[in-house]
Amino acid sequence: MFRKVCAAAFVLALALRYTLPVMADNSPGHRDADVRHFVPADKALPQGWTESLSQRGQTRVYRGKELDTIGMPVGGIAAGQLYLCGDGTLGCWQLFNRDYFSGTGAKNYAFRAPDKPVDQGFAAIAQTDGSRQVKRLNRLEFSEVEFIGEYPIGRVRYHCPDFPLAVEMEAFSPFIPLCAADSALPATVFHITVRNASGQPVRAGVRGWLENAVCFHNATDIRGLRRSRVSSQNNRAIIVHSAEKRPPDSRPDARPPIVVADFEGDSYGDWVATGEAFGEKPAIGTAPHQQPVSGFWGKGLVNSFAGGDSPHGTLTSPLFKVTRKHLNFLIGGGHHPEHVCINLIVDGAVVRTATGRNHERLLWDSWNVEPFAGRDAQIVIVDERSGAWGHINIDHIELSDEPRKGPSEPVDQLEDFGTMALALDGPAARATAARYGSEGQKETESTHSKVGEGIAYPVAERGYGEITTESAALAPGEGRSFTFVVAWHFPNCGDRGRHYTTRFDDAEQVAGYVLDHHDGLTRDTRLWHDTYYDSTLPYWLLDRIGSTVGNLATGTCHWWADGRFWAWEGVGCCAGTCTHVWNYAHAVARLFPSLERSVRERQDLGAAFHDGGLVGFRGQQNRAYAADGQLGTVLKCYREHQMSPDDGFLKKNWARIRSVLEYAIERDGNANGIIEDSQHNTYDINFHGPNTFVGSLYLAALRAGEEMAGEVGDDEFARRARAIFESGRRLAVERLFNGEYFIQDVDLKEHPESQYGRGCLSDQMFGQGWAHQVGLGYLYPADHVRKALESVWRYNWAPDVGPHNAAHPPERCFARPGEAGLFVCTWPKSEHLDKGVRYRDEVWTGIEYQVAGHMIHEGMVTEALAIMRGIHDRYHPLQRNPYNEVECGDHYARALAAWGAFTALSGYEYHGPQRRLGFAPKLTPENFRAAFTAAQGWGAFSQTRENDHQIDRLEVRWGRVDLQTLVLAIPDHLESPTVTATLDGQPVTAGHALRAPGRLVISFTRQITVEPGRVLEVNIS
Repeated sequence: MFRKVCAAAFVLALALRYTLPVMADNSPGHRDADVRHFVPADKALPQGWTESLSQRGQTRVYRGKELDTIGMPVGGIAAGQLYLCGDGTLGCWQLFNRDYFSGTGAKNYAFRAPDKPVDQGFAAIAQTDGSRQVKRLNRLEFSEVEFIGEYPIGRVRYHCPDFPLAVEMEAFSPFIPLCAADSALPATVFHITVRNASGQPVRAGVRGWLENAVCFHNATDIRGLRRSRVSSQNNRAIIVHSAEKRPPDSRPDARPPIVVADFEGDSYGDWVATGEAFGEKPAIGTAPHQQPVSGFWGKGLVNSFAGGDSPHGTLTSPLFKVTRKHLNFLIGGGHHPEHVCINLIVDGAVVRTATGRNHERLLWDSWNVEPFAGRDAQIVIVDERSGAWGHINIDHIELSDEPRKGPSEPVDQLEDFGTMALALDGPAARATAARYGSEGQKETESTHSKVGEGIAYPVAERGYGEITTESAALAPGEGRSFTFVVAWHFPNCGDRGRHYTTRFDDAEQVAGYVLDHHDGLTRDTRLWHDTYYDSTLPYWLLDRIGSTVGNLATGTCHWWADGRFWAWEGVGCCAGTCTHVWNYAHAVARLFPSLERSVRERQDLGAAFHDGGLVGFRGQQNRAYAADGQLGTVLKCYREHQMSPDDGFLKKNWARIRSVLEYAIERDGNANGIIEDSQHNTYDINFHGPNTFVGSLYLAALRAGEEMAGEVGDDEFARRARAIFESGRRLAVERLFNGEYFIQDVDLKEHPESQYGRGCLSDQMFGQGWAHQVGLGYLYPADHVRKALESVWRYNWAPDVGPHNAAHPPERCFARPGEAGLFVCTWPKSEHLDKGVRYRDEVWTGIEYQVAGHMIHEGMVTEALAIMRGIHDRYHPLQRNPYNEVECGDHYARALAAWGAFTALSGYEYHGPQRRLGFAPKLTPENFRAAFTAAQGWGAFSQTRENDHQIDRLEVRWGRVDLQTLVLAIPDHLESPTVTATLDGQPVTAGHALRAPGRLVISFTRQITVEPGRVLEVNIS
């Protein structure tokens, strides 16, 4: 339906010739006579469609071609990346500690079917009247396959007319909000239910198999063995896959290698350096501002990043005689043939050359030098390239009779070394481990190893394990469920490790833990799913918001062994739990607040904190300043305080939080509440001059600082922050509000690029949206805020991005013609700045969610839903994976802003240390129900209204919620309401007062605790 609307809007735009101004300029603010604006002010959205946005709808079932792109993350949070594909097979398999960057723009915003490089699956087995049928659970063997993906649980249904069994698979990794440890298990649980769909008795079972993919990336380059074995204990069967070092071959005729250079000294010795690229001596590991360098031997190496990528130079060896068959060396760095390389010189000519792979890790490379036996040779290492990857890393050059290729580390130190397991909860009729046959097919059963024995085979070969359940007798209509677990354990994740290795030694232990605690893990995961989806909110909206939460279970997120939660911006792209991108993300803080607190304490107020309060925006102490990230750090600290059960976090960290805000105040200069200097930000540029993108975050941070200072008794600082805030809000309105929206006050002659000036920036009210998220009130007059958001809707959201992007092509494509989207920035009142704010003509889902969440708080619910529906339709599975919203790389973190829209819909407010919880439903307040989370528990809030009678119910499903104050929305005309409260039907003593028209504050005379099975009910009339 939405695509039809987009097409209709595009036709309408052409008919009305939107190369002209969208309307007569009778609105406040000046419009230049030659302005050409391509976003229609009238969105021409049919009434029936807008009404459908808020309708409950039905569970979405995908079929046919819709299954092609689906890849729902089904691993634990920060435990790697594994997809449940549309047909129930597993795809992606990014578990092996590599950084998988998919690109950006047209490359990653494309139709992509998940790859399935590891052979894993299940098959249903049916025995009837002496015949036996086996069908693998996929689209090739079942004619009817249906997928229902409601994160964290995916369900796949299989049916085939000529097969007596109907099959349903339920797959998930345990996901329990507030319980981070059990939500970060490197495992996927499968419940496979077979049901007799025929009219005759059937014996039914399930077969599962898993390939040994240990050493997935390095198998072809290393000398090692894979091992697969069967373990049967506690009425379970487990296949365990591993790898190990291969015994050395006995070669009595092999000559020992000759080391040409190992670069372990404090100088280059007889090697001659020219230029500045290589410095005066070998490097010791990673250079300043360089990505981590690994794979070198010993302490020293050649690293031409000594002064960054700009310096050039050469490093030349003395002459040496070729006395072996091969010349081996470790190489990393840039891939720029002829310009950044290592060369072998014989008789003055380059006879061999090699380059890096645009990666800092050093790998073995080898040249066959037999043709030059007995001759003199020389090595020249060259760096003649500036810019990205304009450097080279070299180590351990040797002459040898054996070539070396691939990684330098021993097998057990490789990033893809580890274990995998397939487990069945229950007795197995058969459990085997085997190699694959020479033709790529599984070997015959006669070659399978006996149960309990392991088999070992060269790591370059493939092997697998297989488990078949005992069969169950099923009468017509009867069913039986079988539980399998796929688990993994890959500990070598750089020098930081993975948190799951602090709990488990291998994948067998992981699988055992999951099965030992299966009932509780499954119950609580289903309980969260049911609580989230048992809502009055539309199914499509719950799917869209929930799908972004899946980003936590992808390569974007890491949980280090030392307890620090760390993340890319998108998978493999832009490191450091970047303060400005993660400004948008609310899901982790609300669902797993302990993880978000670890980012504040271990990163922003720890590893990235500088004396004076600067927070390195990429999680390092490197003096890298981002204005929006600096201010967002204060706001995030306030949010983390609110999501704590007590004030311990704030008291422990207040001194540094205050320093972070004081650093921002210093950038203000005269402390008038307006930041005017150079402001680096999330658009990868610097804004100059006053603007409300940074300015609203500044005002919100000042208010958050005031509140926190008040709570810790730092009254002097609270007063100072308030005074700066009052000045800033006044000056911003005077200098930046043009009657419709807030602009940037900048001299475009002095700063002609990367600014927005008179443009309408979608993020102009970012700080105000944050203020609503944490209960700070209005930063600017409410009518100005509303008007600015109306302008963002009017000027920046297009039902079809095509006309605008035809006139102003985006740097990167994240919405195609015919699709709806919210542009980063437009210039409806002045000439489009073709060199304006970077990414101006792009569409980012994170900004869309941020704006939509704020619109909901301002009562612009229909507009907010339309924006989010546009995202939902762009990510329809006929076009791309609905669980992978991209920006720079896959599963981009900014999309986690969607949770802010979810909390906005319920008008959620919370302050754990003050035991205060509040709701003000923005959609169907007469009949509303949605999930909520608190510091120690979660559950469901519901509200009904009829005439002047309102009932609010709080049900805690998991943990506990301690309450001293409950804040509720009531009809504005109720000025003296009657209020009664009960807990489990028993009266609770409380007072009440109106905080503002339509806002009721209920204060309990003593703290009450709501736990599972208990219901707090409030009656208002």
